[in-house]
Amino acid sequence: MKAGTGVRFVIQVLIACLLVGLFLSWFSIDPRTILQDSWKAIKDVAGLAVDFVDWAIPYILTGAVVVVPVVAVTAGLKLLRDRRPPPPPPASE
Repeated sequence: MKAGTGVRFVIQVLIACLLVGLFLSWFSIDPRTILQDSWKAIKDVAGLAVDFVDWAIPYILTGAVVVVPVVAVTAGLKLLRDRRPPPPPPASE
């Protein structure tokens, strides 16, 4: 094990804790809630995930109306371009 590996791991864990803590506090979930009523906290997080999906689906479908045809046309053009035979080599004199 390298000398800096343990320190690097600890720093990564601290950064992960900070990011998760910020995320949870953004949804008004505090550590006391998690520790006192873990099941309720899990259900709250699941409810937030369901709410997020319910919120996101209309936007995903609206975007798909534009994005999917563009991607399909682009993929089709790329497929046609890749199937085209390569140009003949230049004639040498």
